[in-house]
Amino acid sequence: MSSIAARQYRARKRIAGDERIHQTFSSAKLARRWLDTTSAKLELGQFQDTRPLERQTVHELVDRYVREEMQTRDNDRKGHIPAILQDDIARLSLVDLTPTTVRGFRDRLADKYSGATVVKRLNLLAAICQHAIAEWDVPFAKNPAAATAVKRPAGADKKRNRRLVGDEYERLLEIMAKSPWPDDVAFVRFAIEQGTRREEALTLRWRDVDFDRHALSFGKTKTMHRAVERGPEIRPLTPGAARLLQTLQTQRVSARPDDPVFDVGSKNAFSVRFGRMTKKAGLRDLTFHDLRHEATSRLARIYTNPLELRRVTGHKDIKSLDRYYQPHPEDLAAMALAYEAINGPGKK
Repeated sequence: MSSIAARQYRARKRIAGDERIHQTFSSAKLARRWLDTTSAKLELGQFQDTRPLERQTVHELVDRYVREEMQTRDNDRKGHIPAILQDDIARLSLVDLTPTTVRGFRDRLADKYSGATVVKRLNLLAAICQHAIAEWDVPFAKNPAAATAVKRPAGADKKRNRRLVGDEYERLLEIMAKSPWPDDVAFVRFAIEQGTRREEALTLRWRDVDFDRHALSFGKTKTMHRAVERGPEIRPLTPGAARLLQTLQTQRVSARPDDPVFDVGSKNAFSVRFGRMTKKAGLRDLTFHDLRHEATSRLARIYTNPLELRRVTGHKDIKSLDRYYQPHPEDLAAMALAYEAINGPGKK
């Protein structure tokens, strides 16, 4: 420990070989306390060298994640990146990225956006930090944005349960048949029969459809984006989806292997068109992604084993699958009645 100026004291500590760390304090007492604490941590193996965290900002960390992890695939989280980079949190060094500063970020977001949006942006920041820990050896002691460290807005991650009821499916097909894009109806029907995500169906090519093996091949999905490393994801082709695709193929003037299966325009154009058409049909609060809920719930009647159902729908795990399985209460009651009709009342 040495005095470097009036009322300034520099404490130095060797951490490995000739490598030293140092801190400057306003009093000898504080400098000595830092030395004692650092020595104790070194002896217990609890010392963390935070210098790498001091040399990098949150902005730089997020920029790297965008460049290295988001450019090679269509990522629906890209739209949340500006909210992080434009906030005061982006100017912090990583050593100052703590649960406290992340809570401040959360509260600033909450003043402008819905709870669901706040959760998505916090989860994105947490995912970036976790990737930095696991892949880039950024020495965070713990993920400062993890849900265990920063509470998410209450009720924001509420499970959506919109399904088609009554004659809504027929009304949906009827209105989509009036679209200037002739494949819109087939696209909606395929979503119900197969349960794929919108982006997966849009990128499907005829070469990805194997009618002989009853299989679909997805080279890039939400849950498996490193197709080059792991190979394509193969999912069973459901009978209804197979019949639909075979009919569609026979109607094509050309169905070359590289041709897209569905001609519905760009992702954004279809989404806008779908929203307008459903409003015209009086289908309230219905998004295209709700059809994945509908499909998963319908397919669960066929694939009663959740592990088999997950192979068809492509969900990451059982927890993710559960968010999309939305059975109607009357369907569950009917299953119980059918069981009793076969086995007798009260039998288990």
